[in-house]
Amino acid sequence: MPLRPLNRDQTWMLPPTLDVLLPDDHPARFVAEFVDGLDRTQWAEMGVGLDGNPRGAPAYHPRALLSVWLYGFMTGMRSCRKLEGACRDQIPYLWLTGWQHPDHNTLWRFYRAHRGSMRTLMKCSVGTAVEMGLVDLAVQAVDGTKIQGNASRNRTYDARGLQKLLDRTEAAIAELEAQNERGNDPPPPKLPELLNRARGLKDQVRAAMERLVNETGVVRVNLTDGDSELMKGRNGIVAGYNAQSVVSPVNPALGTGMLITAADVGNNASDSAQLIPMLEMSEGMTGVHIPVTLADGGYHTAANLGEGERRGDTLVMTERYHPGVQGPYFKDRFVHDPAMDRYLCPEGQWLQYRGLRKANGRIEGPFRVYRAPRAVCRACPAFGACTKDKHVGRALWIGPHDRLIRKHRQWMATEQAQRLYDRRKGLIEPVFGILKEQMAGRRFLLRGISNVSAEFVLLATAFNLRTLWRCRSSRSSPGPNPPTVAAPVTA
Repeated sequence: MPLRPLNRDQTWMLPPTLDVLLPDDHPARFVAEFVDGLDRTQWAEMGVGLDGNPRGAPAYHPRALLSVWLYGFMTGMRSCRKLEGACRDQIPYLWLTGWQHPDHNTLWRFYRAHRGSMRTLMKCSVGTAVEMGLVDLAVQAVDGTKIQGNASRNRTYDARGLQKLLDRTEAAIAELEAQNERGNDPPPPKLPELLNRARGLKDQVRAAMERLVNETGVVRVNLTDGDSELMKGRNGIVAGYNAQSVVSPVNPALGTGMLITAADVGNNASDSAQLIPMLEMSEGMTGVHIPVTLADGGYHTAANLGEGERRGDTLVMTERYHPGVQGPYFKDRFVHDPAMDRYLCPEGQWLQYRGLRKANGRIEGPFRVYRAPRAVCRACPAFGACTKDKHVGRALWIGPHDRLIRKHRQWMATEQAQRLYDRRKGLIEPVFGILKEQMAGRRFLLRGISNVSAEFVLLATAFNLRTLWRCRSSRSSPGPNPPTVAAPVTA
């Protein structure tokens, strides 16, 4: 097979343009069309002016800077220095900027000034999808994933650890000050670097100790990122955040994939308190109440079941059972007699109402307590399996939410609920996989929960733009078809 000639000095017969070098269906074109479709109201919501300042040197256009950041998040490039390099030598970025080369300081200043208000871009992406009929508004899935923060877990200390670190730091400062003593010589005009860092660490440790004293519920502090918390992820314990997402499938008639309809970040490892706020956020984004929500056992609480019933939600989520919950003598097997307010046990004995009790360590209550006679339980063939209490017999503690929990267990045992729940993993898990693997979202680059939340929302927006671009590309329409950017949907 002959070889093609290699000539690195090859010239063009006709001068090329960037537009010729970028394919018509390239995602960078879709990003530019999305940004160009934003109206002045949406730019104003981000605090960005489009008219510039007549004085001073010409500034880069905000449309170019926003396009660079959105396309960078779509392709896993979230560092302003890497984006600076891409704007010099990568065709998609050169096309987005019109062959201009913003440096990393320019890109960073734009991102720092407007990232907090870029949540409006996610509203626009969801609104665009809803307006195009791309979102399947019949079902949604919610879940959280642990993402490592820009901090080391070894820099997380409790009160005792901070005191030890403070003692070591003060000893090091005293030693460094002794080394820098020069008798009657004047002090140096500038502190030595090691001493300066040690004093800075001392101030940092004292501020962390004050936070432990003054803030309720804070038991440990990370000295690098004070808002991050130790959380258990799939790769071990990390100092990070709990990133929450609500996902709906794309309308099967128009394409494949998923769309993130709500995204937020918290520093509590538990998911349970996030369910209702995330559903309300999704409803605000789409303007529609999606009736069916799929969730795992981390969201299963009586409070969530009660609020879901009030909202009219069909919650499809498993329960974190304790070992005896499926046994033959679990309290769900006892039949209530509302006329006499008593319960019939599986062995045919009655448990009578004995009064109200408040359980130790339990927030909910009071509980209605029903108990069988001691002599009956000791003579029962199920003694030892149903109860081992020889003194008072078997007791049922019926809380204020038992009706909801029992009703939900019965619903989850149906074939319809099982069929719906089987969709959960295939709907939400691939989204986190794409965010982490393809979009480099395994670790946050910013620090502080407000900054991290803005970073994750922009990551979710970029995910939605990928889905919208792919759905449009799958249609066999010739040439680019600019998307109509919808205004944020209001519920």
